[in-house]
Amino acid sequence: MKNLIFLFLMVVLASSCSGSGSDEGDTIATYITISSDGGNEKLLGNSFTFKIKDNLNNDITSESQIYVNEHLINGNIYKPTEKGVYTITAKYKSLPVNPISVTAVINDGINFKHRILYEDFTGTWCGNCTRAGARAKNLKSLTDDGFVFLGVHGPSGQDPWSNTTTTELEIFKNVTGEDLGWPTMFLNRNIIWPDTENYTDMSLPLALIKASSKIGIKIASTVSGNILDIDTRISFAQDFTGLKIAAFIVEDNLIGKQKNYVEALGPPTIYDYVHHNVLRNKLTSSVAGESIQDTQTVISNEYSRAFQYLIPSEFNRNNLKIIIMVLDGNGNVLNVREEKIGITNNYEFL
Repeated sequence: MKNLIFLFLMVVLASSCSGSGSDEGDTIATYITISSDGGNEKLLGNSFTFKIKDNLNNDITSESQIYVNEHLINGNIYKPTEKGVYTITAKYKSLPVNPISVTAVINDGINFKHRILYEDFTGTWCGNCTRAGARAKNLKSLTDDGFVFLGVHGPSGQDPWSNTTTTELEIFKNVTGEDLGWPTMFLNRNIIWPDTENYTDMSLPLALIKASSKIGIKIASTVSGNILDIDTRISFAQDFTGLKIAAFIVEDNLIGKQKNYVEALGPPTIYDYVHHNVLRNKLTSSVAGESIQDTQTVISNEYSRAFQYLIPSEFNRNNLKIIIMVLDGNGNVLNVREEKIGITNNYEFL
């Protein structure tokens, strides 16, 4: 009976992570995409740099014509002269393209750097999960440190890096339900990045990166023996209510084998696959975060929160990081930041 149950579980897991290759496995370009380096929103006075790629991931920017509000521009860089929304499109060999919108905004008062959160519910056994990793790599090439990646490995018993925190997060986001499964990708906690065979289109995450944030995060930590002490500060440039803080420990650059069903990304089993920002533990009492009193989240105030963590001996502390995120009352991430342990950073004023 135990063998039958195990076999049934393996069939379910395999069926939840099935499929064919990606656009990069094709040989003929059928459409093109437009992206804006660093995100689709910038402060007025900054330039937008556009990249054009076909669905085979070939960079065809220099061979394309780029239009801003239906006006052809010279090259691929455009600097708006006034605030507003601009429509960007491109032409290349009559291939179809979906226009994008970029926005130039005014710098009013104090502003901080903004990042989005990319949560990847993944598994070393999951052959399609390499698509999610490829998305992170492609997004990194288009952003100036514009996102924080969180690799959530599971499920329990199937992945060597699953743990009680990853299981808690899987249940919280209902990844184990019949509608999701592995891989599942969330942006800013509540926006599903659909798992399609196209892992080169970055339009969704780039549209979420803001020119600035009214919430600043700084992280300081010290290590003494195996004790990690963390001092987190959050500054507010406007009044907020109903906010939460969530904090995690991740380990970067873990190397292990990975199943792969996407031919363009490597062999069926990749033995030296690099896993990034693998979730190791939570620092807050819940993966959903802890409430911050409204009296603390007012303009010009600085909220502080201390954490202490006992570093397991098997963790490579040179690769350990702290992730701090601030969420609204609906669980949407408003800003997020990561930092290596033993490092003190400062607010990122713009």
